[in-house]
Amino acid sequence: MKNLWSFTVDDIGFDGYSTEKQLNNILDFCDEYKMKSTLFVVPVSDGKRMDKRPEYVAILRDAIKRGHEVAQHGIEHDRFEIGIPPEMIMMLPHEGPARKFLAENRDKLAAEHTIEKIRKKLRLGRDILENAIGKSVQGFRSPALQSCKNMFIALPEEKYKYDSSTYLQKAGWDLLNGIEGEPQKITMDRFNSLQKSTTMKEFPLTTDYTWYLKKENFDKALGLAIHDYEACMDAQIPYISLCHVGPIHEGDDDLGFELYRRLLTHINAKSLTLSEINEVF
Repeated sequence: MKNLWSFTVDDIGFDGYSTEKQLNNILDFCDEYKMKSTLFVVPVSDGKRMDKRPEYVAILRDAIKRGHEVAQHGIEHDRFEIGIPPEMIMMLPHEGPARKFLAENRDKLAAEHTIEKIRKKLRLGRDILENAIGKSVQGFRSPALQSCKNMFIALPEEKYKYDSSTYLQKAGWDLLNGIEGEPQKITMDRFNSLQKSTTMKEFPLTTDYTWYLKKENFDKALGLAIHDYEACMDAQIPYISLCHVGPIHEGDDDLGFELYRRLLTHINAKSLTLSEINEVF
């Protein structure tokens, strides 16, 4: 099936990067433009379980009624809870403490990332979300796209239907890191190379175009988004865009939402949840 698109939202419930008001704004935006979304929710933030946060739970249950999907975003959004983020994320200016921790603890982290320990963490987070929303959770995305070999073994063993912890476009993070360069090519071969399991589909996202978006980067970010959409359509693979709850609001002059308004004039595809795409792709 051609022309598949999913609007995905990360960090829901993650203190400092998400509020209930911001989440409602995103859902209203989706309603206005008739978009379905996949909402990646953090099960525990600052010791608070999602199933014990009634305001968020009410929003999420209503979102499901409106056609959106709730999926799992890590466990507590710890930077290294089940893997290690890719280098372009670790290079971001605010990742200094994480870079130092990784340099000093890489061997210790490897010992923590066993299949058994990862499965236990995945199960805990999933149980919390399922208790909150009252239905099964099918998909997963790791915080900061962290991963390890054992994570991709543990996920299908825990019967997740799909994962979205890989990426197709490094240029979005390069833009944040002040690196000039050409966008990466997006092809079916690249998509296929990222598949990790015969029983669980991997749906790589492209990049985040709206992370605290500044005026000076708007045209480049929009151009990259259009490039990535067209490349995915040419390759006949799903276009999976990413935004974060707080950062899409907190750039300059509503530019995060303005980018999507302009991008939507180019998109000739109906926005589906990742579970829906998993059913037809």
